[in-house]
Amino acid sequence: MSVQDQARRLDTIVAEAEKLAAHARVAAHHFRTGEVPRGAAHTLSVEGHFLAIRTELDAIAREHAARSQPVI
Repeated sequence: MSVQDQARRLDTIVAEAEKLAAHARVAAHHFRTGEVPRGAAHTLSVEGHFLAIRTELDAIAREHAARSQPVI
């Protein structure tokens, strides 16, 4: 993975994390105001953004593992 690819993946993680935080704030608001279905829908969006972040981190970790050399 080139450093440019790494930077792109990290930019994607940042964007997804910002969306995750926004949905979490909205979900909390809906739950506080008793709008449970809307809160639940936004909670699912939180999970979707988390999964997107996890996918990018997994790719970074796989690349790192493929190139790293264990040293004792």
